[in-house]
Amino acid sequence: TLFQRSAFFRCFVSMAVFHQKNPSAFIPRAGAVIFLHGSGDTGPGFEKWLGQAPFVKALANAGVRIEFPSAVPRPYKLFGGQTASVWFDRYSMKPSAPEHTESVEKSCRQLEGVLDDVVAAGVPPSMIAIGGFSMGGGIALQTVLRSKHAVGGVFALSSYLCDRAAVYGSGGAAPRCLSVYMAHGGADDFVPPAWGESTANVLDARGFDVQWRKYNGMRHELRGDELDDLNAWLAPIVLPAVADVDKQ
Repeated sequence: TLFQRSAFFRCFVSMAVFHQKNPSAFIPRAGAVIFLHGSGDTGPGFEKWLGQAPFVKALANAGVRIEFPSAVPRPYKLFGGQTASVWFDRYSMKPSAPEHTESVEKSCRQLEGVLDDVVAAGVPPSMIAIGGFSMGGGIALQTVLRSKHAVGGVFALSSYLCDRAAVYGSGGAAPRCLSVYMAHGGADDFVPPAWGESTANVLDARGFDVQWRKYNGMRHELRGDELDDLNAWLAPIVLPAVADVDKQ
């Protein structure tokens, strides 16, 4: 199963064995993961599907705080101006098109508030990962490049930024010990993988620790092996002490 294959499962079992041998040992706090939905979806809708994934359940059972925020509905040009649950408006899907920066920044402020709440609850920024699917991954990148919080990592699945994204020229993209995980379907004909890879290359050139993966045959979707790899990347961020025990 997905859970049995995951790196987190190995970490979790190792921690259980460690605690049995050292019952008085300090159990470290867990971190938080903020999952962001794609266009047209909502936080509860995304949670209904992804929240049932064994690795997400395992993280929650280990004490990791899981958040599924919703975008504020807004007029969306690509839907003929109809109101839609999207993180930002677009003039075009192509990365060469101008960015609708005003709506991007509104959602970034909304998500900065989510980060503020998680940090206020006692979770260190370094133990927070934020990311999402498609548009959700894009707004996650936009948020962390502007945020005052040096979060532990950001992940973007089947996502990209516009070539002339305002944040690239704002000075906000200075590395802050941030790990970036980007993954894409090799057969994605809605958001071509070249768009995501281009964004990954820009961030890598700016000094971020970028991991890029492409999955052969995968379209614009989330797939089990991709989620396995995401889980392996997440575990050291949101459960760092557990990952350290696994190395011993």
